[in-house]
Parts: sequence; structure tokens; C-alpha cells
Amino acid sequence: MAQVKKRKTAESWKKKEWYTILSPKTFEEREVGTSPANEPDNLLNRVIEVPLREVTGNMSHQFVKMWFRVFEVKGTNAYTQFDGFELVREYLRRNVRRRRSLIRVVQKVETSDGKKLNVTVYAFTGQKVESSKKGLIRKKMTDAIIRISRENNLETLVQKMVLGMMSAEIFKEIKGITQIKRVEISKCAVLSEK
Repeated sequence: MAQVKKRKTAESWKKKEWYTILSPKTFEEREVGTSPANEPDNLLNRVIEVPLREVTGNMSHQFVKMWFRVFEVKGTNAYTQFDGFELVREYLRRNVRRRRSLIRVVQKVETSDGKKLNVTVYAFTGQKVESSKKGLIRKKMTDAIIRISRENNLETLVQKMVLGMMSAEIFKEIKGITQIKRVEISKCAVLSEK
């Protein structure tokens, strides 16, 4: 009669150690989660997705998903750096209405400290806009995104994007062209340095 071998998954799971994952210094190094790993090196470059409200404690930030990448492990603490963020789709969808225009700009930018980002910005108008005005709005938005990015380092730029200050600056730039309801930075991703 053949014997059945016992699986060793329970034993390998018990060998893993739990590490506390901390947000970047920009967000006051708060605990954003825990993760198991056999060795600290296995945690490096792991990306953690966290709602911004868990980092700031503000419920109005629940529609923003943040991505943090582990870059260093000391003891049982894993330190992260900003990797990107995105607004949830439902939040953007509720701004789209009939007889209004949506203008989208996707732009690669570089910060004052040399970090390269890919930024996506949406502008929602109050009424339907002809294509010539859309082109003008898109150009002004692109210029504003590039200018603001060049003036700030990564930490301050991330805070401006996440907390709405950059959206407000872009709104001021384009509001003279037509009626603008809202400007949102919908996505930002740090481009890998290879």
C-alpha cells in the first residue's frame, strides 16, 4: 500500500517572518501594512497598494490609490518610496456628463531632482467645446504640467498632485478659455531608471 507524503507548506509558512511596511518620509513613515518573507531581500522592490485615506487619516482621500515600492529593510521594518498613484475609475466617471467635453493629457515630465514621471490629467468642461478650443486647452495644460514639475522636487510634486494644489494651478491657467468644471490629476507613475 502506497503512503501519502505530508505537504510541507505549513512548515515553510511558519519559517516566514512578518515585516512592518512603512510609508515614505513624505507621508510621515506611517505603518501601511505587514508582509511575510523568508528573507529581508525578498521584500525589496515589492509594490504595496494602499488607499491614501489610510496614510493621511482623511476620509475625503478614499478615492486615491497609492503605490509604494520597498527599497530598504532594517530589522523588521520595510521602508518604501513613492511609486505612483491613481484615482479610482468611479470617481472620474461621475464627472463625465452629457453635453460636456472631456480633455485628457498624458505627459512625461522630469522633476527638479531628475526623477521622471508619467502624468495623466483630465479637464471637464461645463459645455461642449469645439476642437480648436480643446487644442488650446490641451497645450496650456501640457505647458503647466511641465512647468510645475520642473519647479518642484519629487516629494513636493507628489504632495501637490495628491492634495489638489497642482490641479488648482492648472485650473487657473485654462479657466479663461472656456467654462471649466473640474481638473483632476488621474494618474502618476514613476518611470524606471534603466
